[in-house]
Amino acid sequence: MKFRFPFYRIRTAFAAWKNSDPKQAGRLGTVVRFFAVMLILTLTARGIAGASMPKVTLGQASAGSITQSSTASGTISVQGGTPLTVPEGLLVAQVTATTGQTLSKGDAIARFDEVSLAQALATKQAQVKQLEVSAMQLSDPDKADGFALQQAQQQLERAYSDAQKTWQDGENAIEKARQQRDAAQNALNALQNQPVATPESAEAERQQKIAEAKAALDAAESALAAAQKNAEDANEAATDTAQSYEDARNSAAHTYSQSAEDVAKTNEANQAQATVTQAQLDIARAELSALQSLKAADCVLSAPEDGTLTQLNLEAGQNSSSVAGLLADQNAASVLTFSLEQASARLATVGTQITVKQGSQSMQTTITALSDPSEEGSIQITAMLHSGDWKAGSATVEIKLNAGQYEQCLPATAIQTDSSGMFVYLVEERATLLGIQNVLIRLPVTVEAQGDGMAAVSGSISGQVVTGADKPLSEGSWVRVAS
Repeated sequence: MKFRFPFYRIRTAFAAWKNSDPKQAGRLGTVVRFFAVMLILTLTARGIAGASMPKVTLGQASAGSITQSSTASGTISVQGGTPLTVPEGLLVAQVTATTGQTLSKGDAIARFDEVSLAQALATKQAQVKQLEVSAMQLSDPDKADGFALQQAQQQLERAYSDAQKTWQDGENAIEKARQQRDAAQNALNALQNQPVATPESAEAERQQKIAEAKAALDAAESALAAAQKNAEDANEAATDTAQSYEDARNSAAHTYSQSAEDVAKTNEANQAQATVTQAQLDIARAELSALQSLKAADCVLSAPEDGTLTQLNLEAGQNSSSVAGLLADQNAASVLTFSLEQASARLATVGTQITVKQGSQSMQTTITALSDPSEEGSIQITAMLHSGDWKAGSATVEIKLNAGQYEQCLPATAIQTDSSGMFVYLVEERATLLGIQNVLIRLPVTVEAQGDGMAAVSGSISGQVVTGADKPLSEGSWVRVAS
């Protein structure tokens, strides 16, 4: 059996009390009605006040990073490539390709003036012929002239032979005179060794013969001395002659040696010049071949293979340079360039990730190079696109830059500003006539960084911070907290 509160007993007791003291019961009724009215008014006031209060959302400061996202317009291009060489100095009649254009093998790039090409061809042919002759002459070494030395050597050898003959002739003459002297001496000795002859007439005859023999010996002695003197004079003259020819030979040998050294130096210089001339000849032949190939192609420069024309140095009406442009192959990486203003530029670093969009194509890559800041503070940024079917032209770049890690981060909507500076609203509960209310407290702050809907602030923040409101706020206002 369920328990039921005995309300009937209360009603019975109250009716008995009311009947026993009608006035007292009337006063009590008045008091009850007063408090009932006050309760109704209070509830009504709180309802009206609550309905007019701003509704706020709350948050708390916490450690985190601040990022700044931005969008920039970039340019995609293909850089580098193989040089397109052409003969220098040809008049460009027409340019049929543009930088950034994708070419197939054989596509025309430019056409050159036919008369200009013919003149260049004739000039180059003459230059090649001249260099061929010069190279051949320089490659044939010179030799020192040895005729004078050979002639001097022959004269010296004849002088040596003449001196030997002169000496031998003198020796022979001396020997002959010596033999004659010895014969005269022997004849005299024989006569002197004979005994005295008798009669006197015979002795006189012997003495006469001795005298004649002595005279003959004196003559022979004089002849020997003369032969010796003549031989000595002849030998001296022959020796002087030979010495003269030897001096002449030595002088000729010295002259030949000097000439040989000079010729060797000349040959060495000629050999070095021959190497240079040969290199010039090789270049001239290559240029001649290029001119002949261009003539065979009807004066038209064409793409040697499929690729992208990354650079073009030809202009109609101007003379060609040696490099007409650069042609990158189909697998070459594309290059993205874009600029950032000063505020964002200071946060960009090599390795920062970016998103590149062109048409329906999108990819992520990283920054590979940063230029030096300009006078305005902006920087030029480069990134490589190693994959994808990118076209030369414009592209959209999305970049998120990290402004750093901070101890106190709030939604940017929490930051308020007035004439006194920046501040946030804190919510504090206070007792009022209408009960406990949420009251706004103004707290000045300093914003250290801001981006992507968040702000980093300095200052001591404790408690709940207003991050949004549906109505204007002011310090001391009562607010409702959104559930």
